[in-house]
Amino acid sequence: MIIPHHMTGKTVAILGCGRSGISACDALLMAGAACYIHDDQMVPDHVPANAIISTPDQWPWDNLDALVMSPGIPTLYPAPHPAAKQARARHIPIISDIELFMHSNVAARVIGITGTNGKSTTTALITHIINQCGMTAIAGGNIGTPVMALDDPGADGVIVLELSSYQLDITPSLRLDAAAILNITPDHLDRHGGWDGYRAAKEQIALAVTGDATTKHAGLIIGCDDACRDIAAKYPHNSIMIDLETVSAKLANTDLPAALTGDHNLMNIGAAMLICDQLNITVPSWDMALAGFTGLAHRMEWLGQCGNIQFINDSKATNGVAAAKALMSYRDIYWIVGGQLKQDGLGETMNALDHVRHAFVIGADTADCVNMLTPHVPVDICHTIEQATQTAFATAHNDQADQADQATILLSPAAASFDQFKSFEHRGDAFRDAVNHILLHASTKEHAHV
Repeated sequence: MIIPHHMTGKTVAILGCGRSGISACDALLMAGAACYIHDDQMVPDHVPANAIISTPDQWPWDNLDALVMSPGIPTLYPAPHPAAKQARARHIPIISDIELFMHSNVAARVIGITGTNGKSTTTALITHIINQCGMTAIAGGNIGTPVMALDDPGADGVIVLELSSYQLDITPSLRLDAAAILNITPDHLDRHGGWDGYRAAKEQIALAVTGDATTKHAGLIIGCDDACRDIAAKYPHNSIMIDLETVSAKLANTDLPAALTGDHNLMNIGAAMLICDQLNITVPSWDMALAGFTGLAHRMEWLGQCGNIQFINDSKATNGVAAAKALMSYRDIYWIVGGQLKQDGLGETMNALDHVRHAFVIGADTADCVNMLTPHVPVDICHTIEQATQTAFATAHNDQADQADQATILLSPAAASFDQFKSFEHRGDAFRDAVNHILLHASTKEHAHV
């Protein structure tokens, strides 16, 4: 656990009792702070014994030193949470658990990874590579273990943080040894007051590395899209753009693991290569460094196969750009799509339908999905993910009965999950359950293997 000793004797309110909120509360109590904690949506399974569970109207506002907010709770847009509004009116700092971490004087070097898509894979990949090179690296932040629940690996270790736009917005003291912005495409625009606000939130990570545009420290790794190019132009002395041709050349004789399927993973690998360069980590063999990387649950995750039909869980693809990457990575796709669409609808997926044989639509925005897809691919309306999975399998089995080529049932929704599920993980788990039901049934006929 990371202990924020600078908060000793302080009084702190915590809004949100998810993993980050509870771990922040644990750490603050260990530091000797007084903690008031509340969640609008749930009664937490575990609250530290010395924390005071109370609603914001009961908090000692005149004595609060900080309000720690979980990243999913709005601080400004589309409307600030009443507690955030109250804190701002009283000039009480609104901070994240990452901000607590920044003041905790960890000995390890700290790396930050952000981007609209690919940041989880890249964070996990960098952590894997560093560990393969004989050093100690741990991942946290917006992925896996909350940052305050990490253990400091020491001066010879590295902490790799996945950082969302929400976290970047409320971490004013962010300082990093190196960082990467993989890409910036429209997402979460309602939470940032539009495109300019979203892009500005992502750019905060640049200042965390550089301090300003003139500092001659090349610790900022930049992707290739237009928004990233604009940021690189603002930091000419200390940013390095990922060159995909160079990445491809380095990997010319490398057998990539299945978890790094797809051209989009070249960007993720390229970021990892440049981060290692910035940390002066020598990678003797990229074959060895990448070997054994299994990827992430819910991101192009292979769940099993029945005959010549495989099942891929890409529930983490909550926008069109992410889903388009998956659609370009497989052939003969039976696509499960839908949920709460972002402002651009299905976005980039509409340019990636060449391999889609049939679409199976779920979720709140079914009508919009059907209208967009019907001119291009056959569409079935399915009310649940279980129905979609069963219908997709039946359709693929019928279509592929006499085919030798592999077909793919792909959950890559291009939409948020909150209309039907608690999270994209919950959605992916429901898909996994439906797939396991199919595989179990098929195993009696000796058609399935996992």
